[in-house]
Amino acid sequence: MRNFASSGKILFGIFAIIAFASCEDENIPTIEAMEAQSDEYIEPAIEQFKEPPEPKISPVKAYNFNKASEALMIMGQEWAEKMTEVDDEEQLRMAAIYEKAQDDLIRKFGLCGKEEFRWIQNKALPEPSNRHTFSRAGVWSNK
Repeated sequence: MRNFASSGKILFGIFAIIAFASCEDENIPTIEAMEAQSDEYIEPAIEQFKEPPEPKISPVKAYNFNKASEALMIMGQEWAEKMTEVDDEEQLRMAAIYEKAQDDLIRKFGLCGKEEFRWIQNKALPEPSNRHTFSRAGVWSNK
């Protein structure tokens, strides 16, 4: 009877450790897992952004922010190159639609447009508690 009681405590301890260890980062997808899914279609966000009360960010939003940032940089470079190749009238037309094109591009990455992108950039990104989440999403290297 005594051996059974002590082995039960040992088993309970082992299960508790396993359960605790497996819950630690259970809801945080890895960058590799997100990249594996990057070929999947992301439904563009159509809702209006409402600023959350706290600057906490989810791993998926951090990853989407990173990908949207990369895409915006590429779009800006391509847009600038195109602007040098067209006449003044076309440059004015392109400049007029640039803001909307940025918003549309950001929405294709699952964010609620430029409003949410700016909130992440200005509020969530500088928040120290989000550093690990942004790092895992590829925004910063772990070096």
